[in-house]
Amino acid sequence: MAARDEEAEAWSEEAARWLWEGAVPLQVHLHDADVTALPPPPPLLILGPRLGYLPLLVSRIRAHFSSTLPPGIDTVWFEYKGLPLKWYIPIGVLFDLLCADPERPWNLTVHFRGYPGEVLSPCEGEDSVKWSYNNSLKEAAFIITGNSKNVMNMSQADQVAMWESVMKGDLDGYMNVSTRLKLGPFEEDCVVRTSSAERQQGSDEPESPGSSKPWSLFDYMSAVFKKTLSI
Repeated sequence: MAARDEEAEAWSEEAARWLWEGAVPLQVHLHDADVTALPPPPPLLILGPRLGYLPLLVSRIRAHFSSTLPPGIDTVWFEYKGLPLKWYIPIGVLFDLLCADPERPWNLTVHFRGYPGEVLSPCEGEDSVKWSYNNSLKEAAFIITGNSKNVMNMSQADQVAMWESVMKGDLDGYMNVSTRLKLGPFEEDCVVRTSSAERQQGSDEPESPGSSKPWSLFDYMSAVFKKTLSI
C-alpha cells in the first residue's frame, strides 16, 4: 500500500509539472473595427500558458498592434468564433472546453473597444485576475478542508509569492507557498486518519468537505478550476 501511495504521489507531481509547463499556441487577430491603418497588421503568434489568463498577455498583444490601434483606452477582451471569452478562466481550460477539434494554433480575436459588459464581468487587468484567483483559491480550500482559514491567514509575502509563481508558471515557487496551506498530500500532517474514516473505506458514502481522504495537487487544482467555472 505504501509503495502504491508513493507511486500515486509521484504521478501526481509529474502530472502537475506537465500541466504547469504546458502552453497553448495562440494566433491572435485584431478585430477589423480596431484597425486604423492599412495594410491590416499581421496576427500575433504567442504561447499562452495553460494555467495563465488572457488578460496577462495584453501588454504583449497591445505592443504588437500598437501602430494600428485607435486612440483612447478601453478594456481589452477576446472572442473565439463570436463567443466572448471569460477572462477569469485559465487559457488551457478555455481551450479544452471550446475546441472539440483542437486548433494549432488556436485562433482568437482581440478587441480594444466595445467591451461586452452584459456578457462579461468587469476586468481591470491583472488586479481583477489576481482577485478572482484568490477568491477561487479560498472557495477551493473550503471544498477540500471545510474552511478557508489557511488561505485567509496567508501573509502578504506569501500572497505575492504565490501570485508571481502563477504568472511565471513556476511550480516550485508555487509549491513553496501552497504546501503551507495544507491542501494536498505533500505535507505529512495534511491528512488526519481517524477510525471513522477507516470505516468509510470501500463504502459508497459520499465524503464531506474536510474529510480525511488525501487530495493530490491535481485534485486541488481541479477544485480551483471547477469553482472558477461556476462563477
